[in-house]
Amino acid sequence: MATNESLLPAPASVEDASGAPRFGTWRGALEVVDLQRLRGGYALNALERLRSHKKWLYGFVATQEVAALFAVVDVGYSANAFVMALDYTSGRVLADGGLLGLPGMVRVNDHPASGLGVSFRHPLGRWRAHRAFGDERYVAEVTLGGPLRPPKLQLHAEWLTAGAAPPLTVIAPVDGGIVNVTQKAAGLLTRGHLEADGRRFSLEGGVGGLDYTHGYLARETSWRWAFVCGRLDDGTPLAINLVEGFNEARDDVNENAVWLGHRLLPVGRARFTWNPDAILEPWSVRTTDGALDLRFKPWAAHQELRDLTLVKSAFKQPVGLWEGEVKLDGRTYAFSNAPGVAEDQSVLW
Repeated sequence: MATNESLLPAPASVEDASGAPRFGTWRGALEVVDLQRLRGGYALNALERLRSHKKWLYGFVATQEVAALFAVVDVGYSANAFVMALDYTSGRVLADGGLLGLPGMVRVNDHPASGLGVSFRHPLGRWRAHRAFGDERYVAEVTLGGPLRPPKLQLHAEWLTAGAAPPLTVIAPVDGGIVNVTQKAAGLLTRGHLEADGRRFSLEGGVGGLDYTHGYLARETSWRWAFVCGRLDDGTPLAINLVEGFNEARDDVNENAVWLGHRLLPVGRARFTWNPDAILEPWSVRTTDGALDLRFKPWAAHQELRDLTLVKSAFKQPVGLWEGEVKLDGRTYAFSNAPGVAEDQSVLW
């Protein structure tokens, strides 16, 4: 089983000296993701970039009381953002909303770690996430609601990188596209607060993570995804990232991993079992190397089902609780009631 020590450190840039992507799976963060530095068959003209260039940031934070998740997506010719919050004590959805926007309303910059800058501004909501150079915190602030009435949701979340396991970086070829770069930072301790549905929740002592993705993607893209952020019974932070149908074009690119305390531990390919017509039914996920056997009980879901003829999206992301067994280093770690999400996405963009 590979460990964070056996993965090579993330390279200085996405491209090598010839301008080709440095395909592979890496430990740590890239300083910058600038795809316009690619050369040869990997370089795109302005029209091709408009069609295929996609960037997004996804954030998740949870305690045993509440979970909050959000995303900001820049698809070049348009933009969107969403946010959702779930009360685990009652099962109530505290807030759930998504907005479409024009290109000038969104910003996802080229820095996945230090220097991160993300924003989406709309008359009915504001999203902002950042990490200053030299800072050991990611910070996000989300407000859902317009100026003439109290907001439906206000989120202030911080993810702490000091003492955490390193992020996972994957530079992957894309069938039908060119390249995708993703950085997953997970198992991060959190602080902050959430206000929604007339209540205020503390995020102190929670666990969360962030997904920064930036690529020249295929016209048709689909995947299944699982993201878990919780703790073992002894309090050790635990996070899991699993995907099927994306970033799998080569054996040496694989974003499936476990964050256990300060360790980053890659695992095998993921195989999902779920009912695409009833996503609130239980899910299960296993890895081909036998390291993970997980079950997921959804409580509610954020969905975006759009058919704009040339652009179509079927995005379903249930949020709930995970349980299962993690077999690593000759040991079995059992866990239950770990907050997280699953996702079934198919998009024509």
